Amino acid sequence: MSHPRRSRTPMDFDRQKLLQSLGSARAALIEAHRGMKPKSGLARSADAVVSEIDEFALVLTGSRDFFHLKAHGTPQARDDTV
Repeated sequence: MSHPRRSRTPMDFDRQKLLQSLGSARAALIEAHRGMKPKSGLARSADAVVSEIDEFALVLTGSRDFFHLKAHGTPQARDDTV
Protein backbone atom coordinates (compact mmCIF):
# COMPACT_ATOMS: atom_id res chain seq x y z
CA MET A 1 0.00 0.00 0.00
CA SER A 2 1.41 3.36 -0.92
CA HIS A 3 1.43 6.39 1.32
CA PRO A 4 0.00 9.69 0.13
CA ARG A 5 2.61 12.20 -0.92
CA ARG A 6 3.31 15.16 1.25
CA SER A 7 2.36 18.46 -0.28
CA ARG A 8 5.28 20.46 1.06
CA THR A 9 6.97 23.10 -0.96
CA PRO A 10 10.72 22.62 -1.57
CA MET A 11 11.57 25.49 0.82
CA ASP A 12 9.16 24.48 3.60
CA PHE A 13 11.81 24.67 6.34
CA ASP A 14 13.68 27.30 8.32
CA ARG A 15 16.42 28.19 5.83
CA GLN A 16 18.36 30.42 8.25
CA LYS A 17 18.36 27.78 10.99
CA LEU A 18 19.57 25.17 8.52
CA LEU A 19 22.35 27.44 7.26
CA GLN A 20 23.43 28.17 10.85
CA SER A 21 23.57 24.45 11.63
CA LEU A 22 25.52 23.72 8.45
CA GLY A 23 27.92 26.56 9.27
CA SER A 24 28.53 25.13 12.74
CA ALA A 25 29.10 21.64 11.34
CA ARG A 26 31.46 23.03 8.68
CA ALA A 27 33.47 24.96 11.30
CA ALA A 28 33.72 21.86 13.51
CA LEU A 29 34.97 19.77 10.58
CA ILE A 30 37.59 22.36 9.67
CA GLU A 31 38.76 22.54 13.30
CA ALA A 32 38.96 18.73 13.55
CA HIS A 33 40.78 18.57 10.20
CA ARG A 34 43.67 20.57 11.66
CA GLY A 35 44.57 17.62 13.89
CA MET A 36 44.32 14.97 11.17
CA LYS A 37 47.07 13.54 9.00
CA PRO A 38 46.78 15.48 5.72
CA LYS A 39 46.43 12.52 3.33
CA SER A 40 44.47 10.22 5.67
CA GLY A 41 41.10 8.79 4.76
CA LEU A 42 39.58 10.67 7.67
CA ALA A 43 40.94 14.01 6.42
CA ARG A 44 39.71 13.28 2.91
CA SER A 45 36.28 12.41 4.27
CA ALA A 46 36.15 15.65 6.25
CA ASP A 47 37.14 17.58 3.11
CA ALA A 48 34.38 15.83 1.16
CA VAL A 49 31.73 16.73 3.73
CA VAL A 50 32.89 20.38 3.80
CA SER A 51 32.68 20.41 0.01
CA GLU A 52 29.14 19.00 0.10
CA ILE A 53 28.12 21.62 2.68
CA ASP A 54 29.45 24.33 0.33
CA GLU A 55 27.52 22.76 -2.56
CA PHE A 56 24.32 22.71 -0.50
CA ALA A 57 24.89 26.35 0.44
CA LEU A 58 25.14 27.11 -3.28
CA VAL A 59 21.73 25.52 -3.85
CA LEU A 60 20.17 27.39 -0.91
CA THR A 61 21.78 30.80 -1.39
CA GLY A 62 23.22 30.96 -4.89
CA SER A 63 26.69 31.46 -3.39
CA ARG A 64 29.20 28.61 -3.22
CA ASP A 65 31.36 30.68 -0.86
CA PHE A 66 28.52 31.55 1.54
CA PHE A 67 30.49 30.19 4.52
CA HIS A 68 33.86 31.62 3.45
CA LEU A 69 35.21 34.73 5.12
CA LYS A 70 34.55 37.79 3.02
CA ALA A 71 37.40 40.18 2.24
CA HIS A 72 37.19 43.69 3.58
CA GLY A 73 36.22 46.14 0.89
CA THR A 74 37.45 49.64 0.30
CA PRO A 75 35.21 52.12 2.12
CA GLN A 76 33.02 54.31 -0.02
CA ALA A 77 34.49 57.75 -0.76
CA ARG A 78 33.20 60.53 1.47
CA ASP A 79 31.34 63.39 -0.13
CA ASP A 80 32.63 66.52 1.67
CA THR A 81 30.55 68.89 -0.46
CA VAL A 82 27.51 68.68 1.81
